[in-house]
Parts: sequence; structure tokens; C-alpha cells
Amino acid sequence: MHSTTPVPPDQWVPGYRITLVTIGISFTLTGLYAGAELATSLGLHAALRAILVGSVVLGALSIPAALIGARTRLSTYMIVRHVFGRQGSIAVNVLLAIVLLGWYAVTAELFGHTCYIALAKQFPAIAQWQYTLGCGVLVTLTTVVGFRAIDRLSLIAAPLLVALTSYVGWLSLQHSSWDAMAAMPRGHMEFAEGVSAVIGAAVVGVLLMPDITRYCRSTADCVVVSVVGNGLGNAAALTVAVFPALAFHELDPMRYLALLQLTAVGFVTLVVSTWTMNAINLYSTSLVVSAASGSGHYRPIAIACGIVGTSIAVVGVADSLIQFLVLLGLIVPPVAGVYMTDYLVLGRRDFGADARPTNVNALVACLLGAGLGMLMYFRHESLTGVPTIESFLSACLYYYAVERRRGR
Repeated sequence: MHSTTPVPPDQWVPGYRITLVTIGISFTLTGLYAGAELATSLGLHAALRAILVGSVVLGALSIPAALIGARTRLSTYMIVRHVFGRQGSIAVNVLLAIVLLGWYAVTAELFGHTCYIALAKQFPAIAQWQYTLGCGVLVTLTTVVGFRAIDRLSLIAAPLLVALTSYVGWLSLQHSSWDAMAAMPRGHMEFAEGVSAVIGAAVVGVLLMPDITRYCRSTADCVVVSVVGNGLGNAAALTVAVFPALAFHELDPMRYLALLQLTAVGFVTLVVSTWTMNAINLYSTSLVVSAASGSGHYRPIAIACGIVGTSIAVVGVADSLIQFLVLLGLIVPPVAGVYMTDYLVLGRRDFGADARPTNVNALVACLLGAGLGMLMYFRHESLTGVPTIESFLSACLYYYAVERRRGR
């Protein structure tokens, strides 16, 4: 609703409701796998430090994005269109479509893998790729036909997953001592890569913060949503995934849930939560593709996106989850940095004016920021120790400099 117009005051909601939504989004199947991989690759102490640093950065980046949403009452699409231009915003939408489709594919593969682990003994003739294909078809049909029902179901599924993962984290600490988990051998991941992966896991949510904070009643609510939701909520979700991975030496949630004799309740909770979350992923992807293409035909686009995403999932992409998250942490922040600089620093707030055709400076700033971040990451020469920060700041500084010069 209100995709191109400001949200009216009668639809504003209390900040705690939006905070609960952002916390629920943090607790996902992909988050469980990401936390587990961080734990086994960095070790207990380094993984917890990476989660802390990454979550602090996410919370800090979320605040200005959330404030823009609350002050303009506009969707991210309209803000991006105003800043990048009518044609330039298409490039941003294409980037978002690729990112969201990648999220859908990763989640679809993990969804199928979870079903395979849980049901392999009962149905040994069914291969893992068949589960992935079936889950993809189920999510696509849900998104096209019954998305409203599954959206309401997510309000129940998210709290269940939060409760389950918190309980499992507590049981893990009872099963294995802190010293024993800290003494486990670690992989070869660098700390900066871990921080970038933490940021990448939620940075798309930071970019899209105006979509939810435009419903906030006050700007103070935006700070709470950012700090508690994208900051503490994200940190909690990844942290509770660290302990079972180290305590039971397992990356797959279904395997350590089985060891804890929580197979049935764990399977139902993971299936329902992942089903709902990936339906939302596909729904968002379809809307972005519709905006980029200028087409009003939602259902054919949703079906096409579902087919492409499921095909990618069947081929297999989840093994590169951390690399995917690191990439997101480098290429997405510049987009948010540009529209934050345009609104908060340059003070351009006349969203009633028609957007220019293309803001070349905004596009160049994003390319420059992403390119510099990737260069520093691959050359291991980050000035701050977190290439995402250089990616974000360089885009902001370049855009500010060239736009100020253009204004003069």
C-alpha cells in the first residue's frame, strides 16, 4: 500500500510493533547457517566479536535510513527514484532484484536441504534436489495465489523460531562448557570477512528501512527500531546460532535439533518460518522487477522469478553463503549512503518535484564505493578493518563533493 504516496497519519503504528517485525526478520534459517559458519570458521571469541562489530555498524547505518522513512513517509522506491532519477533508479532496482533473487535461491536450497535431512530416512528414494525443487514450487504458488494467508502466518512463525533458537542456544550452553567451545579449532576466515558477512546478512534490510519506518509515529521510534531490531536483534539471532554449532559440531539445524530430541517441533517451526520468509523474498523480488520493467503484470513476473530462483537453488549456491553475504556487504551500502547524503547532508527534501531523468553522479558514487570496498577487501588493505565502512563512506564523500560542485 502507498507505494508511490506518503503514508497517512491514520496508518501510523507504535514503534514496538515495527521493532518486533525487524527482530523476527533476523531469526531465519539463513541466519542459523550464517552464525554456524562464522562459529566454525572464526572460533567462538572471534565470531562473537565479529557479530558485535557488524551489528553495531548495522544499527548505526539503520538510524539515518529509518529517519528518512519517518520524515518523508515514502517508500524506498520513491526515495531512490527521487535521488537517482527516473531512469537511474532502474539500475538500482535491477541490483535489488538480483540481490533479492539471490536471497530467494539461497533460502530455497537451505529449505530443501532441511527437508531432506528431516525426511531422508522415511523417503530414501527422494534426492535432495527434488526437495529443493518441491519447496521452490510450493513457495512460488504461495506467493502467486495465497500470499496474504502466508503473510499472516509469518506473524506466528517468527516468534516460534525466536523461542526455539533461544531455547536451543541455552541447551547448547548446558551441553558444552564455554571453555570447551572456545578451545575448538577454527577455520581460515579473516576477522574482516566475518564482519562483512554479518553486515551483508542484514544490509538489504538497512537499505529498505524506509519501507517500514514510514509507518512509525515518531522519529524516536526509528532509533529504537534501528538499535533494537537491526542491531541487537541481528546480534542475538547470529549469537544463538553460534553455540549449537560449536557444542554439537554441526552446521545443519535439523541435525543438532535431532540430538536434542526436538526433531518434530524443530522441523515444523523451520518449515513454516522458512516457507513464509521465502514467500516474502519472492514477493519483494517480483515487486522490484515490476518496478524496473515498468510492467503491471505481477503474477507472470512472480512465476518467472520463482522459476529462475528455484533453478539456481537446484544447481546449488548455499555453499557460497558467506561469500554471497560479504559481496552484499560491499555493493549495497553505497546505495543507502547516496540517498542518505542527498537527504540529510545536502538537504534535498522537495520530493514533490519531478525527478531528473538520470543522476549520473549518484550512479558513479555507488560504483566507486562498491569498487573501492571490493579492492580493499581482496587486497586486505582496509583502513578501518571493515571494508564495508570504506565502501559506504567513499560513496557518501564522492557524491557530496560532486553534487556540491554541480550546485555551485
